[in-house]
Amino acid sequence: MDDLKLTVEAIRKNLNMSREQMAKALNMSLDRYNRIVQGKSKMLAVELIALHKLSKLPLENIKV
Repeated sequence: MDDLKLTVEAIRKNLNMSREQMAKALNMSLDRYNRIVQGKSKMLAVELIALHKLSKLPLENIKV
């Protein structure tokens, strides 16, 4: 069985953050955050690491 992988939006909701708060916490614009959620952009490594630190989830459990 594959490990559970959470999307950026699922992580945001689990942290009880607004999209604006999440974008700010990940040091990106709201527009960039929305493009990532919509699958129009991929997360940069630095953004993924920031999400990992914020969520305290192992990198392998974050769906990119």
